[in-house]
Amino acid sequence: MKSLFTLILSLLCIYCYSQKKINVILVGTMHFNNPGKDAVKSEEIDILKDYRQNSLEKITNKIAKKYKPSKVFVEYPSKNQKTLEKFYDLYKAGKPYFQEDTLTKSWQKRYFEEGEIFQFGFRLAKKAENTKVYAMDYPAEMRFDLFQQKAKEMQTIEESAFQEKIKESSNKKNSCFSKSDLANILKCFNTEEELQQNKGIYINLFNRLNKTPDFYGSDLVSGWYRRNLIMYSTIQNTVSNNDENIVIIVGQGHAAMMQEFIKLDDRFNLIKISEAL
Repeated sequence: MKSLFTLILSLLCIYCYSQKKINVILVGTMHFNNPGKDAVKSEEIDILKDYRQNSLEKITNKIAKKYKPSKVFVEYPSKNQKTLEKFYDLYKAGKPYFQEDTLTKSWQKRYFEEGEIFQFGFRLAKKAENTKVYAMDYPAEMRFDLFQQKAKEMQTIEESAFQEKIKESSNKKNSCFSKSDLANILKCFNTEEELQQNKGIYINLFNRLNKTPDFYGSDLVSGWYRRNLIMYSTIQNTVSNNDENIVIIVGQGHAAMMQEFIKLDDRFNLIKISEAL
């Protein structure tokens, strides 16, 4: 009888363990190197300044100490995982992970020197003693450049409405930059209001750009969802039951989508950056 009770208790413990959720610290961020390719234009933060570096040190120290994440995911093409690993191995060894003299364009240098993948992701992963950093991006062509043309052709929305939304979003983001500390900037970027507004523009505006038989708007929105779903599936298929805490570092637009996916996924428990810091 005692052996049967012990067996049942063991099975229950196994079941409980299998149901334990993985904590996901979600960080929606601006691009530290700010290539200026997004429709929403934001100010520069100059991550290389001493006070920015000090803030980044404090942020990564806090997350590493509090959660010790076993995996850090960054917005780098997942098909190039091996390349990212080579960069990270050099970074861990204290060696240059990119060759400046081979870069012919200034934006390339800024990408490697200032980008959040390396400044934030690599720094955090090293402090958490991770063996690798995980790529999760799935670049996809989305024809935002056709917006004005389609708006004129279909006349389902006014092009000025789009510009007004972009201006409103830009102003809100720039108000976040008025905060001196990087931790407060990130908290501002990840408020519920900011994430909902970012995601809402796809439904409120883009999805209306349809006129049978041309469904440009819905194709654009579905392409955005598809890209994010594929990115998220990379995370789903990379984590294991051995992971207790993981970190996802992505642009704010992706974070708005990831938040919804995480809430619907019973394997994960969402931890916002405001809670982590």
